[in-house]
Amino acid sequence: MKLAASLALAAAFFWFAGSALAATAEENYKDHCLKCHGIEGKGDGPAADVLEVPAGDFTDCEHMDTVSDEYLLKIIQRGGEAVGRSLQMPAAGKIPEDELPALVEYVRSFCKDAQPE
Repeated sequence: MKLAASLALAAAFFWFAGSALAATAEENYKDHCLKCHGIEGKGDGPAADVLEVPAGDFTDCEHMDTVSDEYLLKIIQRGGEAVGRSLQMPAAGKIPEDELPALVEYVRSFCKDAQPE
């Protein structure tokens, strides 16, 4: 009986932790990415019209399939210049490092079919 209770408690903890990270990832996306990449990740945010290079479209599954999680982490952490992309893509340095994997997962959620290379 104790084992079952422990397993249930562990499952509840991981569900809660996952939910909290998912909510944090959504907030981080809204705070740092939405203005260019848009609410649906299509690269059509409110600031997209002033960009010299179009913002990435996370719904483009063909492209997202070619992008590794490491690449996404690097561009989020260090900005577009770090991966040879637009200087207009800023680094999101204020996001705690432990929250970045959840943000990568959130970005990938715009393309349900995308699998990292």
